[in-house]
Amino acid sequence: MITEIKLPILTRKLGVTEFTHREAKIIQDGLADSGHRLVEIVGAIINIHKANYNDTRAVREKFKHMTADVGRTNGDFHLSLKNVPRDVLYDGENVIWQSVEQVSSALRDILFAPAAPKPDATAAERSAFVKKFSEHAGLLYRGERGLVVFTWGGHRIPRPEYEFAKQVGYWTALHLPDMENITGCGEGIMKAPFKGAQIAYGKQRTFERFGRRDFIGLTEKNILAAEAPNELVNRLVVFPAIEQRMEAFIRASHRGRAHPGGPGTVEEIMTMLSLLSMPENRDIPYEFDLVEREDSPYFRELDDYFHTCFGSELDNLYTVHRSTPHQYAKYMADTTRKLPMRFIWNDDLVFDTRIQEPFEVSFETMEGLDLSRNQAPFSLLINLRRFFSSIVHLSVKDPDMLDEWGDDRPLIKGDPEILRATDELVKKLEHQGRIHPDKRYTTPYRVV
Repeated sequence: MITEIKLPILTRKLGVTEFTHREAKIIQDGLADSGHRLVEIVGAIINIHKANYNDTRAVREKFKHMTADVGRTNGDFHLSLKNVPRDVLYDGENVIWQSVEQVSSALRDILFAPAAPKPDATAAERSAFVKKFSEHAGLLYRGERGLVVFTWGGHRIPRPEYEFAKQVGYWTALHLPDMENITGCGEGIMKAPFKGAQIAYGKQRTFERFGRRDFIGLTEKNILAAEAPNELVNRLVVFPAIEQRMEAFIRASHRGRAHPGGPGTVEEIMTMLSLLSMPENRDIPYEFDLVEREDSPYFRELDDYFHTCFGSELDNLYTVHRSTPHQYAKYMADTTRKLPMRFIWNDDLVFDTRIQEPFEVSFETMEGLDLSRNQAPFSLLINLRRFFSSIVHLSVKDPDMLDEWGDDRPLIKGDPEILRATDELVKKLEHQGRIHPDKRYTTPYRVV
């Protein structure tokens, strides 16, 4: 352990014109409020060994002795961190500069964000908040961009899947050198496209031709400590809720793709399909691809699952690609030319409030989920999305809640065929190590 490090607070990242004692007091109070989990979040961001930590409990244990306060030296404010584990300092004295920037971004979005919408807010009001939040975070600072693509996929994935996603990032950036990527900002698939694009940018002299290229990472407050940003993210945005984060993914991109992943990836895919299934959005061009290696069965099995639950209702809302990275990149370049290139924020898409409303995970709310066929496909998609969101919450965001239930588990109700197929899908994800490697993790539900 060392006594103290001084972490600069970057005014340009905070979204304030001047850093005064008022802003210092806001940060100081925020650090003292355990509900913000800021000390834990700061620890996760400065930890250069992120891959070794699988949930918030591991991060909490590593940084349990660390304290944080606001200090001042020669007129400049900083975070004073004491009892910092030595192995997070790359030279025994300093953290990497990317962590310094990311900590200030997290402080901005958690402590200096615009006022949240009221619980009874309309869909338009909720969308306006997501846009205002993104503007405040600097995501829309350039207005018009070339092509922006979001990528979803697993945090914990086998090496071949990581290398495949990295090659996809490489070849797509070669074909579309003005492209920028948005991911969930963590490890695995959330890092791979950045790594590939970084090499392609160098070969295509992208920075000289098109200027600054952002590596955009969108995350959420409750998941940040467990899945900290990777070191390539240079524009980090921390949303208050997962639903707001997913709306920003979609509105801030011209097209999107998903690679194999865990329950969080399934949740994201279902959110996208819910949106694309709405009649109001049917005529809005938006390419959504499910991309995997030629020998992978992941999306074939997920496609079968969707047909079990929905029949043909979701057909034509997504395209499954099983090809080489080069072949997919060529397809993407060809189809992108047909898309309307416009400002980064897509206001045309219509969001239903059921896509936007935060789902509060609890024993009771999980038992209240309806996975029956006696409802519209859109409603079933929403309930399935909430089911997979619950698994993410209990395995990553708040595993202590699962521990508190002991051996009891919420009973999920619905159509027997849908329940069987959903349970089989979860078991496959567990068996493949896509949910949680911690031995304490157990399936967080039961079906009849």
